[in-house]
Amino acid sequence: MTRVIKITISGRGVGTDAPSADDLLDQVRDFIEIFRGVEKAIAEDGQNAIDWRVTNASKASPLTLEFGAFPRQHALNIDRRTGAVVRHTAEGLAALRERPERPPYFTDSVLERAEKTFERVTNGLDLAEVDFGPEFASLKITHAIAVTAARNTQLALKPTEKPYRELGSIEGVTQGTERDGFGRHILWIKNRLTGDSVKCILSGQALQTIEQLIVADVLRAQRIRVSGTIHYRTIGRVFQIEANAVESFRRRAELPTVDDILDETFTGGLRTEEYLDRLRDGRLS
Repeated sequence: MTRVIKITISGRGVGTDAPSADDLLDQVRDFIEIFRGVEKAIAEDGQNAIDWRVTNASKASPLTLEFGAFPRQHALNIDRRTGAVVRHTAEGLAALRERPERPPYFTDSVLERAEKTFERVTNGLDLAEVDFGPEFASLKITHAIAVTAARNTQLALKPTEKPYRELGSIEGVTQGTERDGFGRHILWIKNRLTGDSVKCILSGQALQTIEQLIVADVLRAQRIRVSGTIHYRTIGRVFQIEANAVESFRRRAELPTVDDILDETFTGGLRTEEYLDRLRDGRLS
């Protein structure tokens, strides 16, 4: 079944709760761009596969628009991706309503869109609500909630800098290599969670792995996991990692297909029921 989200918008005006045309169109556009931005951050290739289409619109007040998730490519199954996008979007917007911290997969562009959706309810709109489906709580933005959420989003975008470092790993896609002024081997990657460019200082196994990748792989945005000492500019904002290990992920085209996995001779000529009966009874040889 097509996953559906519903966006409800109410305006503030003299003798009417109808939103202005500009506020309505801008609010809907920003909400949809939040979904698209989260999807890009989640996607291995950083591309959108989901096409959000208007499937219904109410004539009652407040105005409600219904959007269905459809694949951009024919016969592409987007159920799992759509579920992940909706979940992280719902959890991320709810988190911004409560605290000034960057949610996972909320890049700067997503946070900027979120800030606009909150601020619009403090100036022009009276209410904005997103129904993410039965699995998640709806996000209801009133004036009071919008004031706090907008402030939290601003702080998440530009937090007070408290540099620190820790051991760990980050995932991202390669952007290029170079040598810095100290002659060190540098790999630049795009952080999947934030969209930031991160400087990776390579040594040991990390350098050997990158050296084994051909130049074309690095320039084509190879997905990798980099481990080592992570340097943070502030909470959640990585700017550099002293990398001692790199793990390269296979591209989608290199993963096994259904045809590769299926084995028509798996049961040795036995019917499925007979094969399972023998397996349970310990008579399978």
